[in-house]
Amino acid sequence: MKSISYENTKDAVYDYHDPLYKDPKSVERELNRTFDLCNGCRMCFKYCPSFPTLFKAMDRTEANVFELKKEEKEQVIDECYQCRVCYIVCPYTETDKHSYKIDFPALILRAKILAPPPWWSMKRLRSQLLGNPDLLGMMSSGFLSFFINLSMKIRLLRLVLHLIPGIHRDKRMPQFSRETFSRWFKRHKKTQSKTQGKIESKEPSTAHIPASKAVLFSTCFVNYNNPQIGKDAVEVFEKNHVELEHPPMVCCGMPFLEGGNIPAAVKKMKYNVLSLLPYVRKGYKILAINPSCSLALKNEYKRFLPPGEWKEQGAEIAASSMDLHEFLFSLHREGRFNRDFQSTPGKIAYHVPCHLRAQNIGFRSRDILRLIPGSQPLPTPECCGHDGTWAMKREYFQMSLQAGKRSFEALASKNADCTVTDCPLAAVQLEQGMGLSELPSHPIQVLARAYRLPSEGGFSNSVPNEKNQNGS
Repeated sequence: MKSISYENTKDAVYDYHDPLYKDPKSVERELNRTFDLCNGCRMCFKYCPSFPTLFKAMDRTEANVFELKKEEKEQVIDECYQCRVCYIVCPYTETDKHSYKIDFPALILRAKILAPPPWWSMKRLRSQLLGNPDLLGMMSSGFLSFFINLSMKIRLLRLVLHLIPGIHRDKRMPQFSRETFSRWFKRHKKTQSKTQGKIESKEPSTAHIPASKAVLFSTCFVNYNNPQIGKDAVEVFEKNHVELEHPPMVCCGMPFLEGGNIPAAVKKMKYNVLSLLPYVRKGYKILAINPSCSLALKNEYKRFLPPGEWKEQGAEIAASSMDLHEFLFSLHREGRFNRDFQSTPGKIAYHVPCHLRAQNIGFRSRDILRLIPGSQPLPTPECCGHDGTWAMKREYFQMSLQAGKRSFEALASKNADCTVTDCPLAAVQLEQGMGLSELPSHPIQVLARAYRLPSEGGFSNSVPNEKNQNGS
């Protein structure tokens, strides 16, 4: 039997522009090394379906990784939906300064890039379709949104989508908005008060503080599907004296990236770099609403943009990118966060998205929500199983609901007054998987409502008279 050296990391290559990255023999060697090590550890048995599939195959070969069949390896690769949770808990990563330098999700992505579906296959067509939310959004928002949303409820059409491109007929799909967030924001900027960034507050500690500057990376989902999240974010940041801009932007590139279409993903990345860089160099922070987008901006732009000036500019973007609540928590630490809350959400079942956990910034949404008097955020750091477009695919929809079962059950057990998640797509999955009557809110929407009186659209309960300063 051949032997494997775990210390031999020459094939642990994750820079797309390294010559070894696309070498099939190098990928095969690294798959063997990683699969063999993972089989010996088995810490990730409860995460995505890839690991049970891998361990079952390894048991069949009596732990001989070289005896794995091609189709067994392909199944392991196909069932990884890039949640990154395995990397978070893995003790053998470079992040943890371990000599083995294991990066399972990056390796699986590398393998997918090396062996995309044939150009003529329905899987390739579906990947191109779902990987370009900008195109889908432009085609489906505006005047057509009513008809598109209605059509998604027609069983015959859903059956056609199920059989041809392979979008599962029972998957609850995101709704499209008549007005995009970008269009609303332009109108809002024209009509907003000249005192933006100098909003008066009843809190003496936060009044008259100069504005911070930030670019709101609204994400394609918020732009085309749920602009209300963006509107509520604008309300919160104006309450906190933050000068917001929203320049032209496109999808972060993550959907194309996860589908293995690197040229298309890099094209999106370059567009955003050119649009965002002038703001970054003026001191603006880039605040992403969706954790998948902030993860892409922070990590993937540096990895996939071409060497030289593009990569350097990508690194500038990464250094200035933050999650919304990561930024708000920094304001809180500086004593600049507006705590003039008027109503309280009570008990909050808070789903922590995988791509937020992968950023290693802590549970900042929970920490900010704790600052609302009378609120009780109860986090559930379990994968919901949606993971980009994976849950939409015919062959993975049922598997996605099974993968999210622990999350559904844990959130339901909180008996909370509201359910919340930072990921707008996870909200769609939670609504379906938990059988909720309405879409879970984004934490920024909870903050926006808490700033309002019950009579002005806030929560039904006013804040206690003596404000609870828990979390200060």
